[in-house]
Amino acid sequence: MKLTEEERKQAEANRLAAIAKRKALLQSSSANIHCQENQSHYWRLAKCPKLANDNAQIPKRHQDSKSMPISSTQLSKKFQARLEICSPDTFSITPETLKGCLYPGDEECLRRLGDVLSDVMHSHYTQDSGGRKACVYKLRDYGSVLSCLRKSKDIEIREIPHLTLKVVETFSHCFVAGQWRPCRPEHLSDEDVDELITKLPETLLNSLLPFQLEGIKFGLRRGGRCLIADEMGLGKTLQVIV
Repeated sequence: MKLTEEERKQAEANRLAAIAKRKALLQSSSANIHCQENQSHYWRLAKCPKLANDNAQIPKRHQDSKSMPISSTQLSKKFQARLEICSPDTFSITPETLKGCLYPGDEECLRRLGDVLSDVMHSHYTQDSGGRKACVYKLRDYGSVLSCLRKSKDIEIREIPHLTLKVVETFSHCFVAGQWRPCRPEHLSDEDVDELITKLPETLLNSLLPFQLEGIKFGLRRGGRCLIADEMGLGKTLQVIV
């Protein structure tokens, strides 16, 4: 098939355009190489000369006191005492690090807490969720503990939230000597709960595991106002339905 005159002209124009484009790329590449050589030559000339005397003293630049690092000996050895509820009638005190202060260590912090709270009888020691040692006190002594801690300048207090404390104090008398006592209209006594349990079908009652039965009793005592936070597959739905 023969090309028309117009097609020949178009092909020739395309060929010339491709040659011109290639020539421009070659010129650009050559210019970049030349520029890099000049930069390399510049840095060779800009190298710092070696001092004639190796033992020559280099003048030290004056440091601003604000930019100088703070020595650990200059930091205050303060720590934070975190107070939190750990049972219906007790709370714990856990020593923690305080930003900008040098932490004295767990044992030293517990010793200081013991000295500050020497007038308050502590219950026992426990571990928090992070594995740190904490001392436990009775909830009825919360005010005395807080008053003693506030007298120390080396201890920053992280108190129990006021609303949380009030709620726990309100319901704390429900547990007297380890026994449940109703304190609200919707609460049920252990006797009432046991009576309700006997009304369950025997087949269903026998299929419940001990912890599931205890969860049901827990909810009934509180009139159904509770939170069951077991892991998956342990029968939370079954306890709620029952």
